[in-house]
Amino acid sequence: MGRLLRTLIKVGLLLGVVAVVLRLVREYQGSPEGVGDEGFSFDVDDSDPFAIDESTLGGDVSPELLERLVCPLDKGPLELVDGKWLVNPRNGYRYPITDGIPVMLIEVGERYRDPSLITQSTSGAIEGNGSSASADGQGEGKADAAGTSGAQAESDTEDDA
Repeated sequence: MGRLLRTLIKVGLLLGVVAVVLRLVREYQGSPEGVGDEGFSFDVDDSDPFAIDESTLGGDVSPELLERLVCPLDKGPLELVDGKWLVNPRNGYRYPITDGIPVMLIEVGERYRDPSLITQSTSGAIEGNGSSASADGQGEGKADAAGTSGAQAESDTEDDA
């Protein structure tokens, strides 16, 4: 009798484990709820991957974050415009704020660039370095290793010819 009871308990446990496994398989089979039968998909035909929804522009951004944000391209400060855009006044790149989150991708800033917002000239970036050298790296009146200037070296070459 004891042997029969132990066998029945083992069979009952085995049937219980099989039932739990089958229930789990049925529960996790197919697509997750809310996704649909087609599963996840990405729009491959989207011509502008950086397009933003105008209705989501704006939102509260903490002042501390706004102080720390810089343009990812030139690392310069940005200006908040209409509470919806962070603008780089040096190159006109506009970075949108969507639902309170600044989108700081260079591609997005370039996509929404507005040249009319450029306020500072970038030509002064190279000036003021204190060097009299020309763009090719050699000054016009500098002497070469022999102590002659460039103009003297050219005239000496013509005399030899």
